[in-house]
Amino acid sequence: MGDIDKDIRELREKTGRTRYQFLRAELQTCFTALEIGKYELSVGNATVAEREVAAVEKGIRAIQRFLPEVSAEQRREVEAKLLELNGILDPLKAELNEQSL
Repeated sequence: MGDIDKDIRELREKTGRTRYQFLRAELQTCFTALEIGKYELSVGNATVAEREVAAVEKGIRAIQRFLPEVSAEQRREVEAKLLELNGILDPLKAELNEQSL
């Protein structure tokens, strides 16, 4: 029985690491999409910028879905990055809204 318990524990730890890596990758993807959105808006391509904003919002929902399943320390780190992400996203959305008026 000890081997099975050890295997289960190792699988849970690996799953936790993989989940955290996924969250970090998703955050990076969101930051990249925001940069693309900002650039596209700056060259007058609001349609592409809106698609990038939608992709970021979808990424944020995915992150929020899996966030409760990571350690408290990892959660704090990801939450800080989410705040930073929203700090860039909100002005971009506001600028898109202004242009659509």
